[in-house]
Amino acid sequence: MKAQATEIYNRRKQFFDDHAERWLDMWYKDSATGRCDKHEKDFKRLFSLLPLKAGDHVLDAGCGTGVLVPFVLEQITDTGILYELDYAEKMIETNRSWHERNNIRFIVSDVSNAPLDNASCDVIICFSCFPHFHDKEKAMMALARILKPRGAFVVAHFDSSEGINKHHESCHAVMHDRLPDKEGMCSLLQKAELEVDLFVDEPGFYCVMAKK
Repeated sequence: MKAQATEIYNRRKQFFDDHAERWLDMWYKDSATGRCDKHEKDFKRLFSLLPLKAGDHVLDAGCGTGVLVPFVLEQITDTGILYELDYAEKMIETNRSWHERNNIRFIVSDVSNAPLDNASCDVIICFSCFPHFHDKEKAMMALARILKPRGAFVVAHFDSSEGINKHHESCHAVMHDRLPDKEGMCSLLQKAELEVDLFVDEPGFYCVMAKK
């Protein structure tokens, strides 16, 4: 069983490394405009919900190539710190090449072992990545440790849990990666002593916001 879990973990990681340079074009490029603005309205909706402010320290967990970077930096300004964390080296390498800013810290690490201090982040965002966390309970506990008291923890996708799970079933590398429904997610949050403030799971949009 352990060998199978390791194989799944490595296959998933290789998938993200292999697609890093084309990631934005694959999922965010609008064929009509030729720009990566396919989800412009969805990002506007998401960031209208996030309690970001100037000076915040923010962890973008499972950041990939950094699609959230411009949106977060606009809110936290140069006085804040953004941690871009992903376990796929090529994702971080590509992210760094596109987003050279003095207030960004790039970290290659599994989220369950994130090398950040206790209570060091005001906001933690898991965008389009939570299903890929190998041990979701361990990951949630690790992130809760990093979150400041009264800080915000967010899981978001631009599809429902049902839609995301059906999509993953079609890809061998991530076919085991599931986005929990409300009952499953609330159970994980409760174990991590995080209190749910918002839960949206509808076609085209999934957003869970909790506080410590």
